[in-house]
Amino acid sequence: MQTQTLVGPIGVMCGAAIGAGGALLGGWLQQSRQAKTAKEQRREERRYAAGQAALEMLIRFRHASMKRTKETESTLAFTEALVEFVTTFDAALYVVSDAEEMRTRVLDTMSFSAYTIELGHTHDEAKSWIDVICKEAIGVLSAFLREEPLPEPSQTAFEIYCDASHAVYHS
Repeated sequence: MQTQTLVGPIGVMCGAAIGAGGALLGGWLQQSRQAKTAKEQRREERRYAAGQAALEMLIRFRHASMKRTKETESTLAFTEALVEFVTTFDAALYVVSDAEEMRTRVLDTMSFSAYTIELGHTHDEAKSWIDVICKEAIGVLSAFLREEPLPEPSQTAFEIYCDASHAVYHS
């Protein structure tokens, strides 16, 4: 065959090979990008669902603490609500990869509730203290759900921690 007649088929074959390679590479890149997007979407859905569940638990705990009275059943319900919150909250948010700081902040805040159990249900300020720390924890959790920086601990919460610690150790 003459060179002139070979140039055409060789050019067509080279063009087809390059085109097929480009199409395969483009398909692979698109599939990879779609997989990454789907993974990010699942992570966001999991993050939001876990955060919402934790927020609902926190609101239930706050409600149980506000209903607490001097009756044994009421105190038991409060203690059960606290235990349920702490164990379920922690477990629910372990599936969220970037929740460590938020989990720690909320659990540290909520651990204060144990002080009020030690103070007893007749302590006058215990309900208002728990309400303040629940609001503090709700603020941290809400900022996490909005994907905003976590708020600094409030001065009021800090003062309550100090007052409660002092009351427990001097009672």
